[in-house]
Amino acid sequence: MGHTPGALLITPEADIVPIDLPANSHERLTVMRSVIRCARVDVVALTSQMDMWLDDEGIYNHPVNKLASLLAVRFGFTHQPYHGPVLLTGGADNDGETVPLTKDKIVALLTSITDLL
Repeated sequence: MGHTPGALLITPEADIVPIDLPANSHERLTVMRSVIRCARVDVVALTSQMDMWLDDEGIYNHPVNKLASLLAVRFGFTHQPYHGPVLLTGGADNDGETVPLTKDKIVALLTSITDLL
């Protein structure tokens, strides 16, 4: 059986990269900051089961991420463009911990993203 990554990175160049996130929350945050290329992350809850993580100061540090912005619009977030790499994960569990994307959610996301291209 194939491995399912826990997150998807969408770059401003529209590259989509599977990312494995550590189970430990401190290590997970370190990986998130590294792949998003930032010091402070922010999160947009696209749904109760999917979060979009991004650079809190992305507007100053990165170009517009057109694909991530279009994806956010699809979920009703029409008020701003999003900048820089974004990381899509599952929502949060009852303890507020980030959960991985399910295989079904990844397939649905990739289909949705393909429709946007």
